[in-house]
Amino acid sequence: MRRLLIAASASAALLLTATACGSQSSSSSSSSSSAASSGCTPKLGKSDLVTAGTLTISTNATLPPMQYLDSSSKIVGMRVDLGNEIAGLLCLTPKFVNIPFDAQIPGVQSGRWDMIDTGMFYTPERAKTIKLVPYEIQGVAVSVAKGNPKKITSEDDLSGRTIAVEAPGYEFDTLTALNKKLKAEGKKQVTVRTFTTTADAYQALSAGQVEGVAIVESVTSYYQKDGAFETAVKGVNPAPLALGFGKQKPADAVADALNTLRENGYLAKLFKKYGVTAYSGPLKVSTGAISAK
Repeated sequence: MRRLLIAASASAALLLTATACGSQSSSSSSSSSSAASSGCTPKLGKSDLVTAGTLTISTNATLPPMQYLDSSSKIVGMRVDLGNEIAGLLCLTPKFVNIPFDAQIPGVQSGRWDMIDTGMFYTPERAKTIKLVPYEIQGVAVSVAKGNPKKITSEDDLSGRTIAVEAPGYEFDTLTALNKKLKAEGKKQVTVRTFTTTADAYQALSAGQVEGVAIVESVTSYYQKDGAFETAVKGVNPAPLALGFGKQKPADAVADALNTLRENGYLAKLFKKYGVTAYSGPLKVSTGAISAK
């Protein structure tokens, strides 16, 4: 099992992340809360779900505080709170499975789980392959070592730097697009190094192997609390994040639940607690280009 080796100054919060990422190598780790209250009629039937009465939810538990494993290997975080609340409204028992990101879309397409709840960025291309319901907004941020020794304060300052990302995703694509801009301007490009998990990327930053880590701002803010890192750049290429589905009926049912949570104020409170920006557009299955608002 992989273990994150942190410098002696790292805090317990960062060590906790090491434990989370050590479990990431397993094919599946699950966490579920108590069953929906008796007398509550499930909004989705047996034919709509992997397991009758259960909302099976995939997540990549490597991104504290959004989704990660606590000291008892339980999947916790903002998106787990949200998934539990959604399942409750649908009168279903939530079951989270910890799955590497690159396996999640094929898994929901093949019916291995009902919903992806992992901070997946919405793109029109992705919306052609699975059903997406956007619900929050995130931008890419860059963590650096405490004191910001390389004086990185803007996207242009990333020119010529070595930046780590978790296995290719939105952050990788964002830096790839930045490299095209830098090249056109005759500037040095960013050297992008990919890692299996975000914690591995932070380990490399702690060891001086890279000069920054690119990940969503909610995660860089979490790591900043440790005191060993700080957020140097934020708000790069903001975009909606979405829940993903293989079937239309579960997607519509969850969208209805999200609308209820918006109307009753739960989403606003949850997002405020975690420093997340809410998506202000329609909470429904979306296709094509949508606004990052």
